Amino acid sequence: MEHDDAPTSPIRRSWERCAELGLSPGQPLPDARVSQATLAERLAANERLVAYAQPVIENLHQQIARSSSTVLLADSSGMILRSVGDLDFLTKATRVALTPGSVWSETHMGTNAIGTALLEQRPVAVFGDQHYLTRNHFLTCISTPIHGPEGGLLGVLDISSDARVTHTHAQALLRTTAEVIENRLIETLPGGVLALRFHAAPEALGTPLEGLVVLDGAGQVLACNRRASQLLGGENQPGALQRYFRGSLPMLMDHVRRRGGQTLLLRGANGREYAATLALLAAVPGAPPAPSPLAGRSAGGGIEAAAPSSPGQLGAPTLADLSLGDPRMAEAVRLASCIVERDIPLMIQGETGSGKEVFAQAFHRSSRRRDGPFVAVNCAAIPATLIEAELFGYVEGAYTGARRQGSKGKIREAHGGTLFLDEIGDMPQALQAVLLRVLETRRVAPVGGGAEEMVDIALVCASHRPLKALVKQGEFRADLFFRLSGITVGLPPLRERSDFSALVRQLLRDESPQRPLRISPEALAALHRHPWPGNLRQLRNVLRLAVAMVGDETLLDLRHLPEDLLEESRAQAPGGGATGQSLRTSEARLVRDTLARHRGNISAAARELGITRTTLYRKLRQDEPAADGAPPFPFAPPSPPAGQ
Repeated sequence: MEHDDAPTSPIRRSWERCAELGLSPGQPLPDARVSQATLAERLAANERLVAYAQPVIENLHQQIARSSSTVLLADSSGMILRSVGDLDFLTKATRVALTPGSVWSETHMGTNAIGTALLEQRPVAVFGDQHYLTRNHFLTCISTPIHGPEGGLLGVLDISSDARVTHTHAQALLRTTAEVIENRLIETLPGGVLALRFHAAPEALGTPLEGLVVLDGAGQVLACNRRASQLLGGENQPGALQRYFRGSLPMLMDHVRRRGGQTLLLRGANGREYAATLALLAAVPGAPPAPSPLAGRSAGGGIEAAAPSSPGQLGAPTLADLSLGDPRMAEAVRLASCIVERDIPLMIQGETGSGKEVFAQAFHRSSRRRDGPFVAVNCAAIPATLIEAELFGYVEGAYTGARRQGSKGKIREAHGGTLFLDEIGDMPQALQAVLLRVLETRRVAPVGGGAEEMVDIALVCASHRPLKALVKQGEFRADLFFRLSGITVGLPPLRERSDFSALVRQLLRDESPQRPLRISPEALAALHRHPWPGNLRQLRNVLRLAVAMVGDETLLDLRHLPEDLLEESRAQAPGGGATGQSLRTSEARLVRDTLARHRGNISAAARELGITRTTLYRKLRQDEPAADGAPPFPFAPPSPPAGQ
């Protein structure tokens, strides 16, 4: 056994507990899987956790895609509720019941990351033969707890693999991801009126380092996140605002009314000063409307102060905001704009992570339905046995495990707004016929009986699978395909986008709206060279982690990028080495492409690259002819003006 033998080691303590339980390292696989009805009941009981965690764990998986791994969400009993993983690993995971509906408590599975993290109430990593049961020795598992807004553990987020993932990087990703989920649960607490985000350093606002406190209409603190507890010296109990800060709710509301989202200084009850921003979470009598998430525009057309509408999303772009210079994106925006106010379905095709949901949200915000609901359903993430109830709703007692009050269903929730059916190609065929009838009649009847209701929705669908090919193979109904395909747009994968540099800077503004960050040409070149199998979703998460690693600095460079990303980027360079020459080659290509896109405009190219004109002139002199043997720059740069 490779674990730390220190008495305080969580692995050592877990082995001792397993021995006391009488578990045998060689025991056969226990019957730890529950029925579908019980799983459905647990999913309903953890509805908010699953809703906010699902898109985030999909994002997380894109960060470790192609590493023979899976991302798991478990509840407070250790039961796995959701999993997203690589196909080559899922078969192995199934053999040891590492699947939804299986319980991975220490009682059932011995020492393991999920069960041990729950008992230890801290992040836990279990490698190889640190697992108590011999049959699990092929696993590498890293888990971190998810804390509830009112305290206590809601569940566990886990990365499991049959190979050694980069330990430090995986733990950092897990921690950041768990905090995103926790923050969303806090922000959406019933009764929450005002969100107060703060930090001792103003430049840390808008980053994962900021504290979050949510107040109700009486000025009582409903909950705060772990960062807030750390900043305030361990204080994390609900109570009056004055327990945390020297101020009052009327004072804060007056600031929102007069100055919107502008930063203010607050003195904590501990005597320290904090920079803070405020945002309304619900309508309050006499309060101003919440500031628009599109608080400002940058010179380059990006978003300066957009707060994510859901975990892992861009701020709040409209269709026009998505066109940053790539011809294929510009064409997709043009086509979608043609039908934005017409009752014509939009079909979005593109690789996983290429921004299909962001595009769908932008389509919604560009229409007259912008003030209505935007309801997203991932058809691939819902068990086939539950997807009908998820879409159409159900009445009380419709099936075992159904909630007592029934459920409205996603289609009726989208009434007056937009329904987004993601991964529509994975919808079971039996349900396709029912959906077709709903789209034709615009009437919905809940599962288990009940009267039909009229619905008024705009419909947007998306899939990474080629639907035309699925129709030919008989896997997708032709009549539904033609009903959904009013107009089809294709989103290019990130590796093929010609607006990569502008996109990186826009994402950095989204991740750090309060503190402008620059990115070095070397770091930008390394990002440009990466193959990005997870597309925009993966890039966004890499930049989110990099922003957290920057700390108090304002320049993001190679030191702040994950080492495994740098290694893979180096492998893509000519010769596959990590030499300075390969970095210079990639940088030269980036400079050349940027200058060509701006048709030789030195000022415009320098702005996009984030360097001065003098630096750009120097790089052009150094790299002509191009270091990688490419032809000279297509536009001959003029000599630098005197004095530059």
